[in-house]
Amino acid sequence: MISVGRRPRAGFFVAAFVAAFVAVFFAVGAILPGDGRALAYDPATTHAGLTERAALASKLNRVLTARLGKPLGLFETIVLDSRQMQTSEARYLGARLSSLDPEQGYRPGDDGGATALGWVVAGSVVAGTPAERGRNTFFDPSRKTGLHDGGGAAEVAHSLRLLMDAGGSPRGLATGTGFSFSGPPATEWLVSRDNDVGLPAFYDQLEKAVSGAEPAARSTALARALLALGGTLAVLEDAGEPAHVRNDFQQAFLQMHQGSPFDRSSAFERYVAEAYGRAGVPAPTELIDRPNVFAFISAADAQGLADRTQRRFFSPGSLPADAVVERDTTTRDVVAQARDGLPYEKPGIPRLELRDMGRVRYVETSDGAGEERKRRLLAYERVPGRVRFFLDRSVYQDSARVLLPEIGGYAAGLIDHLFRGELALTIADSALSIKVTGARGALRAAKIYLFAENSQGRRWQFAAQDVGNPGEISVGTSLPADARRVAAVLRGEDDAGPFVALVDRSVR
Repeated sequence: MISVGRRPRAGFFVAAFVAAFVAVFFAVGAILPGDGRALAYDPATTHAGLTERAALASKLNRVLTARLGKPLGLFETIVLDSRQMQTSEARYLGARLSSLDPEQGYRPGDDGGATALGWVVAGSVVAGTPAERGRNTFFDPSRKTGLHDGGGAAEVAHSLRLLMDAGGSPRGLATGTGFSFSGPPATEWLVSRDNDVGLPAFYDQLEKAVSGAEPAARSTALARALLALGGTLAVLEDAGEPAHVRNDFQQAFLQMHQGSPFDRSSAFERYVAEAYGRAGVPAPTELIDRPNVFAFISAADAQGLADRTQRRFFSPGSLPADAVVERDTTTRDVVAQARDGLPYEKPGIPRLELRDMGRVRYVETSDGAGEERKRRLLAYERVPGRVRFFLDRSVYQDSARVLLPEIGGYAAGLIDHLFRGELALTIADSALSIKVTGARGALRAAKIYLFAENSQGRRWQFAAQDVGNPGEISVGTSLPADARRVAAVLRGEDDAGPFVALVDRSVR
């Protein structure tokens, strides 16, 4: 907004010119709108496939069957009843869920029902809607920062594209709250209360899935907890996409395709989506165990997914600049130029072969012993006057082959980490005892709540007790006489962070 009597800033004229220029071309049909995506991996295919594979490889099925009394586990139908939610929350979430493709199996039915697995997968997809949320999933582990990749006219143009794709709003564009080329670190977004499919929502809704008074409230809370689990996995999965850990939005995600300025997205993202789809995403090769949630992304031991991705893979905006080749330039000079132009220390440029003009060659690396562990890291070509560096489909092929199973291993490991706590409940002569296992170190600020459920499905709290170190807990009360089911939830912290454990079982 410009106040009366003030001269408009220069930035306003730039924004107005860009908006008018794009609008005119769009009006005459010179520009075709793209898909409006702002995430790394395609939500409907790659994110969905990664999340599905991770859930199947994890212990989530056993959690649902053994701890929550869902006999079909991941394939149990869970109903989300919007009447159990606040009106604004129900409307916002409902609009995002209704935009999902029903043929993919992760859009709930008209009755609000979907399988438990479907809810988790849906959460990884809606985590990227609206499209502006894509700016919150970047994390540079070497600098501990989120996205900060310039802006200016390109930022205005991208916000306008999202507006025309129905991914933004006129108000967002006018007030500057549309997509910007900066955002919080993904680690902050993961625990932000503004993220309705992040960790706070996961913990809160998981507790309500046990403590809710009515069956509809508990079912709705479980659906929302599973959605938040999927959204949490989506943030982690983006740490396995090179551009997201190398502060590279503009060059990676604003690449023009098919000659249309409005058809822009990551070439790597498109390759992975086309080559693997959803069903072709490979299963995890190894489930990863880390000391806490954030260590799955980045940690001092440099074994977080973002750490490993940043030092082993290039992205379009972090390639070496073209090296100038003159008559007396040696191969060593070109290698030195390439190394000097790298914004990150790793991966490096060990050697180049420049004898053949116009021949595409590759810098190769190895992810372990054996010929099958070799991969093409970077493409380069000598042309008149320079050597250009680039990424092509061969590099994408090798990158995806290595990255996708690794991402799945971290995602499955994170699921198991979040459900590490277990409660074993024993009833003897109406007296209750509970054994707590899975905690890493001593529990702190932990409390356990017990609930009874009658034959009509109504549930109420009948006991609560502070909890110390893991072990056997004798609850100083007996089970209510009319109880048909008993449930318990424990919340606190251990050495690995927030700790949630629960159990829901029949009395008989």
